[in-house]
Amino acid sequence: MLRTVAARGVRVPLRATRSFSTTRAARFIEEDVSADRLAQLLVDSKTSGKPLLVDFFADWCQPCKMLSPVLHRLVNTPSLVGGKEVDLVTIDVDKNMEAAAQFQVRAMPTVLAFRDGKLATSFVGVLPEPKLKEFFASL
Repeated sequence: MLRTVAARGVRVPLRATRSFSTTRAARFIEEDVSADRLAQLLVDSKTSGKPLLVDFFADWCQPCKMLSPVLHRLVNTPSLVGGKEVDLVTIDVDKNMEAAAQFQVRAMPTVLAFRDGKLATSFVGVLPEPKLKEFFASL
């Protein structure tokens, strides 16, 4: 069906539009979690079936500021990493020293990947995006 719009005396046909909606796959990003909250998220990850990335960072850490936006983009855009659904939590080591000590974080950024509640793999420092995509694919 065509509709027309009158603009200054000129009638221009417009196609009827249909609206539709789609649901995005549920991804989870939680910023600056505590050690207790992380423990709960690890328990929850046993049933979610999705890997859980834990990004340990510090506000003063320049490499952390480079890595964090890339991690967020990859988690929010699964098509960039082969459709892999991954959840992400971040932990500020200056505010949550207990969590950093629990996982023996010695340098920032440190990224730990958990699968079914268990540590699967990790890396320290900034990786280039192609290496990050490989990291995601390995989860």
